Amino acid sequence: MNPMNHTVPELSIIVPAFNEAEGIAAFLSQLFGVLDGCSDSYEVWVVDDGSRDATWERLRAELARYPQLHGLRFTRNFGKEAAILAGLRQVRGRAVVVMDADGQHPPALLPQMLALWRTGNAQIVAAQKANRDTDTWFARLNARLFNGLMHTLTGLDLEGASDFRLLDRRVVEALLAFPEKVRFFRGMTVWTGFTTVPLAFDVAPRIAGSSQWSTAQLMRLAITAITSYSAKPLSMIFRLGVFGMLAAALLLMQAVYSWVTHAAVSGWTSMTVVVLFFGSANLLGIGVLGAYLAQIFDEIKARPEFLVGEIVPPPATPNTESGQSAQTTALR
Repeated sequence: MNPMNHTVPELSIIVPAFNEAEGIAAFLSQLFGVLDGCSDSYEVWVVDDGSRDATWERLRAELARYPQLHGLRFTRNFGKEAAILAGLRQVRGRAVVVMDADGQHPPALLPQMLALWRTGNAQIVAAQKANRDTDTWFARLNARLFNGLMHTLTGLDLEGASDFRLLDRRVVEALLAFPEKVRFFRGMTVWTGFTTVPLAFDVAPRIAGSSQWSTAQLMRLAITAITSYSAKPLSMIFRLGVFGMLAAALLLMQAVYSWVTHAAVSGWTSMTVVVLFFGSANLLGIGVLGAYLAQIFDEIKARPEFLVGEIVPPPATPNTESGQSAQTTALR
């Protein structure tokens, strides 16, 4: 928690950032321009996820312009999920918004999100992408594959969903109470079951640079999300095993029939295909089991989700000496 100001703000903004040096100043200018007109009390936390460019230096340079701005820097890249968690542990607002630093989550949507929350009818305001026209065809293909895989294997419909969402303080406290180390923020907020109101938005062009997400990263995120929220792949392996047993029984019956009737045994090609198919299926099954075991391994190691390298402005240090003096006086 941030101990610098004991007044609880109405709104907190969490901005995970990775290699956003080119656009961070412009984004903050847009963000604070909107916040000044929609809330009387707010704070902004930018979490630098171990950027390799000058993101942290540019962020520090903006502190003098914005008294409500705070920064937290990881010792290395721990991933966006860790950055969101770090932000949730720091903010104090009655409402909390998570949004990206690249400008594709438009700050202009914040007044509408706040208005929906202030009615008291929404604990979560989930901004959903109305279109992805600003993305390349390759990025749209990656998103389609990711969302389709998630829907098939977990039942979570993430079509158009994003991490751009407003959370009531009750939702934040619920998320922080989850004990697991491996997290998928988008899915966890859906799982909580709090009243959610969708809000469509058009994805804005990036302020600068290009997307940091690659196909391999999206695949890793999909594997993490699937193994965190569903055991369906394990049941699919079981069904494949049952199918294999039935196929083996049929082949056994065919072989016995051929032996009894003295028919020529043929079909080496089909037999080779069957062996290759089920050999590959076995390897796939072992891989799926390995993914689940890796999740368990990460959990039982109980390592911290991230390490903080620096916080700006530095949090106030409690005056322990005066506290000890007060205790001594009280004992006397």
